[in-house]
Amino acid sequence: MTWTVQKIPAKEGKAFIRQHHYTGGCHNGPMVWGLIDPSGNLRGACAFATPCSEAVRASVFGADHKDAVTELHRLVVEEGARTDAPPTSWFVSRALRGVGEYRPALRGILSYADASEGHHGGIYQALNFLYCGTSGTSVFYRDPDGRLRHPRQCGVNITRLEAAKRGWVPERRASKHRYLALIGDRRARSWARRHLLLDVLPYPKPDRPLDPIEGGPP
Repeated sequence: MTWTVQKIPAKEGKAFIRQHHYTGGCHNGPMVWGLIDPSGNLRGACAFATPCSEAVRASVFGADHKDAVTELHRLVVEEGARTDAPPTSWFVSRALRGVGEYRPALRGILSYADASEGHHGGIYQALNFLYCGTSGTSVFYRDPDGRLRHPRQCGVNITRLEAAKRGWVPERRASKHRYLALIGDRRARSWARRHLLLDVLPYPKPDRPLDPIEGGPP
């Protein structure tokens, strides 16, 4: 028996992500590929989901092609599996292949490395993702259970007042490193490269952090 990567039910993947990912959360209805160990146990999850903003998807190839873009929303490998499992790049490359076969109209996969957590995107660099700069700083919320909450929930912007009613505390987050994978066959990737609207920049290095956040939570 060997390690395998296979599509798993969204409910199962979401439960695993909520248990093991630092945010404690995941979009509803993700497409999830699981890392399965030789005994058949789920040891990792790579989830794809539509980004919260249509403008984000439109920024890649244009508004007419926003549906050709999705996001690698969550990636996590169980801590205890990291010494035994194949490299994370092996897992992600097979998950990308899987989502491309499952959604053949997709041409671009966005992913973000969270500088607030000290991430610079080394795994995406190893997989030859394009580096497309950084997002802006943003304010998220931390709920009473310690879960990091996006300021937009189910298509609705959460105001400070609404957050306070829920017991959520504002938390300013650093800019995120933005990466893009072009998927599909050679012709599809060629089309994607010609239509790409984002600038492609040199990879950031782990010893070159983003500017620190001033002040702390507003």
